[in-house]
Amino acid sequence: MNFHVSEKYKSSGKRKTILAALLVVGIIAGAAWMFIASDSLYHKILAAIITLLLIKHLPSAYKNIKNHDSSYPIVSIIESENKIDISHKGAVVSMPLSDIESLRIQSAKGNIKSLLLTTKSFSNLRFEGYENLAEMAELLKKYTPAGKIKNATWYHR
Repeated sequence: MNFHVSEKYKSSGKRKTILAALLVVGIIAGAAWMFIASDSLYHKILAAIITLLLIKHLPSAYKNIKNHDSSYPIVSIIESENKIDISHKGAVVSMPLSDIESLRIQSAKGNIKSLLLTTKSFSNLRFEGYENLAEMAELLKKYTPAGKIKNATWYHR
């Protein structure tokens, strides 16, 4: 069964990325204004340092906004082959379901928000924002050792 990230989660993440980029641009504009308007050498040096430190993040912010939709992996749980495939941008990583050590289900207001999977192959896998997270949790519960499933009563990032 394939699991994809929901469009709502993608748009929320993209909106947060755009707002963070706008905040950085606003701080850079304020620092540039401080550089121009200030007569104090201290303020000019401070404004230049702030601008130089923040301006290097703008190309990566643009890249994140541009490629945001393709930055989420597709998770396939193949019960017949006893494995999980995680594909991202053409690369596929497979892991046997027998490698699952523990599963933590994080809920908020009765809805599953994320799954934290501890495995032997990879230390931790986090599944957040996927459609049908409840169904994914039920599939993963089948392969998690007894007593290693924890339902978190609060949701944290």
